[in-house]
Amino acid sequence: MARIVASLGKGEGLRIFGPASIRVARGLVGILGAELGEDEDFYVEEFRSYYVKALEDCELEISISEPGRIEAAHGGDEPYDEWVSLADRIIGSCKTPCRVVVMGPVESGKTSFTALLANRSLVRGIPTGVIDSDVGQADIGPPGFVSLALPDSWVTWLRRLEPNYMRFVGSIEPSHAAGKIISAVSVLASRAEGEGSATAFIDTDGWVSGVNAIEYKLDLARSIDADWVVVLGDKSLYYTIKRALPANVAYAEGPRVRLIRSTEDRKNLRSANYKRFLEGIVREISLEKTPSNSVCLGQEEAPGTIREKVESVLGRVLRVSVYPGGLCVFLESRNKATGQSIQALQKVFQGLEVLVVSLDTAKGTLCSLEGLGGKEYPAMLVDLDPGSMIGTFKTRYTGEVKRVTFGRIRLGNDYREVGRGRIFL
Repeated sequence: MARIVASLGKGEGLRIFGPASIRVARGLVGILGAELGEDEDFYVEEFRSYYVKALEDCELEISISEPGRIEAAHGGDEPYDEWVSLADRIIGSCKTPCRVVVMGPVESGKTSFTALLANRSLVRGIPTGVIDSDVGQADIGPPGFVSLALPDSWVTWLRRLEPNYMRFVGSIEPSHAAGKIISAVSVLASRAEGEGSATAFIDTDGWVSGVNAIEYKLDLARSIDADWVVVLGDKSLYYTIKRALPANVAYAEGPRVRLIRSTEDRKNLRSANYKRFLEGIVREISLEKTPSNSVCLGQEEAPGTIREKVESVLGRVLRVSVYPGGLCVFLESRNKATGQSIQALQKVFQGLEVLVVSLDTAKGTLCSLEGLGGKEYPAMLVDLDPGSMIGTFKTRYTGEVKRVTFGRIRLGNDYREVGRGRIFL
């Protein structure tokens, strides 16, 4: 780790690439809209870079580790002043409560601008809510969740905030969960205001190309009655959104310097965030007694005659349950059920649906546990006993469970994604 003392005159700036910690030894600086005075500090994470502007003559103590670095930067080369000016204009002109949606393509600076909005609100002493609706690269909560934080101190990165409320979407692909995301944002915006926040700033995902993506973003802004929409780094998107919305729509340039994260970097960040929220206790929950979104769990076991017919085609199975219009067949492994065998079963049962629940692919499913007051908590199914319908879950939540909701993401032991899409449970 290198330790550097940097002296800046008023108006001068640096760009600092993390990981690095910054302490103000003297003077006043602006970082991400926050205004830090003597003895205040700020941390720049790996994969992040921030412009630091001296608001008066100052001295900074910087501790930096590989692959971090420091570069000289000039205000004219950075959109920092433009961002602060726009944020102040939005917050100063917005009615209370104020809802602002931040849009733009991948790596356009959405998360940084959302944090800057929160900091400019906090500078004014305004109670603030931040909603992270980027379910694929979530920061406040784990992937697959829309999360709300109510910060009371400077926001350095959304990932350093603790969520006050989360809503489970169950997918990291917004194209598969647009309606759920919109509903979650609406609920959490109202929740923020119910908790006393006068501003709610919504960070969104980078899916902005194509008709479906644009309609989704428009629906999101309309559904929450957004007061402002800020589009970063894509003027074509800006003009499209501006023509279609009654809200105030503003454009801002993206950061001049961008740290582009590789696909592997993004996977690693998601894995770390899953771990952050799932490492805790292992607990058992009766899936026969606890309501869930599962068609197969909690259903009555089929009569022996039905099970005999199923086993005449598939061999030994762990359980057969029935639901209106179909059967759920529990197997140790999906390999036991071929497409031909499923078709044969459907013929035996005159066209009924046949859903296969295989323990090898059910384990690791990301889900949520709903507690008192409707609060939702991340969990992962680690085992399932089809006989007793007892599920074993890894979670940090220890309270009463009112409902279990299963998603479309399956994780391995190292919290890396090993499956996506429809998971029958």
